[in-house]
Order: sequence, then structure tokens, then C-alpha cells
Amino acid sequence: KQINMSMSLVERYSRFADHTSGQDKICRVLQYSVQLLWWYMDRRGGGRENVRNLQDLQANLSLARKYFALGRSFVQLRAAGSSIHLNDPVLRYTLTLARISQSLQLLCDNLYLFSKIGLIKFCDSSTLSSTSSKLWLYCDILTLLRVCYEMRKEYRAMRERHEMDEREVGLLSTCREVTQRRPELFSSFVAAAADVWLPLNSCGVINVSPGVIGLCGTISSLISARDLWRQSQKDY
Repeated sequence: KQINMSMSLVERYSRFADHTSGQDKICRVLQYSVQLLWWYMDRRGGGRENVRNLQDLQANLSLARKYFALGRSFVQLRAAGSSIHLNDPVLRYTLTLARISQSLQLLCDNLYLFSKIGLIKFCDSSTLSSTSSKLWLYCDILTLLRVCYEMRKEYRAMRERHEMDEREVGLLSTCREVTQRRPELFSSFVAAAADVWLPLNSCGVINVSPGVIGLCGTISSLISARDLWRQSQKDY
């Protein structure tokens, strides 16, 4: 029985990692976990050589993720073509613009990769990286707006169905009730709220330590990986 359970877990992992999206999520979790680790070791005197090795590993994981992003720009652009037909105007514009931003961000990452390996010479790598960070920030802000709107919409729907007391209008009670019914919305909110710190730091809007970036990146990556894992197991 234990062997069968182990084989089942292996099969589930294979289903998850068989796609480039799953491989990207794994690399992203490792990338920011390694950043958090080398920041901690650097503060605790873990040795410059060890810190440098972990920093090199993080850079290689980041570069590997750019290989996984090849061609995904068109996938997001196609998804934007679908969301533009949504009836709800808020969802229509936030989803569509977020997907367009992500599509352009992935395109910048593709061009950055081509420039990095010497396939093209006319692109300025620093400009591409800066543009990618700005598009990433736009996408995260639009995602946060969409999730907050959906949570508010769900709250109003519950009030109309008389599932909540009219006196329960506080923020905490609202979040508690909504997340019990739509836990995926709360997960999306936490992931986007943690993730937005990364492009904010890259764009120079804020200046936080590598440890904060590593922690926020790890949190958002784990949530995204969990959601993709569940999606990949639906037909299991």
C-alpha cells in the first residue's frame, strides 16, 4: 500500500512537472527560496564562498525560467483575446490588460534572453529588464484590483442572499466570510500582495532587503505552484 501511495505521488508530480508552467513554478520557488537562504547566511556569517555559490545558483535559476517563458507571450495574448468578451466591464478590462501586460513582459524576457546568449545585439539588456519590471508591476496591480473587486462582489452577493448579518460590515468580517466561500480569491490576493513587492523593488519605487524579496517571492511562488498543482490533478 505504501509503495502504491509513493507511485501515486510520483505520477502526480510527473503530471505537474510535465508542462513548462510546472517547471517554471518549481524553478521560481527554488529561485526565491535560495535568495532567502543566502540572505540569511550572509547575515549570520555563513561564509562568503557559500553565499556566492547560492547567488550564482539563484542567477542560473532566474535564467532557466526565461527559457521556460519562450513562446508563452502568445499564450497570454490569446487569453487576453478571450477575456475581452467578458460581460462584466471591470473583469473585462482588468483581466485583459493584466494579460496583455504579462504577454509584453514575457516578450521582453524573451528578447533579454536572446540578448544574453548573443542571438541579437541591438537590444539594451538593462532597458529590457527595466521595461519587463514595469510591465510586471502593472500586471500585479491589475490583478490586485481584480481580486479586490471579486471579493467585494461576492460580499454583496452574500448580503443580497441574507447570508450575512447587516451589521457585519467590517473589513475583517467581510474577508472572513468571503474567504470561507471563495478560498481561491483569498489565495490570489495573498499571492498578488506578496508578489507586487518584487517589481516595486526592481523599478526602484521601494528599496527593501534581499531577504524581504526572497520571502515575498517564496510566498507568492508557493501559492501559484499549489494552484497549478491542483489544476493539473483535476483529471487525475
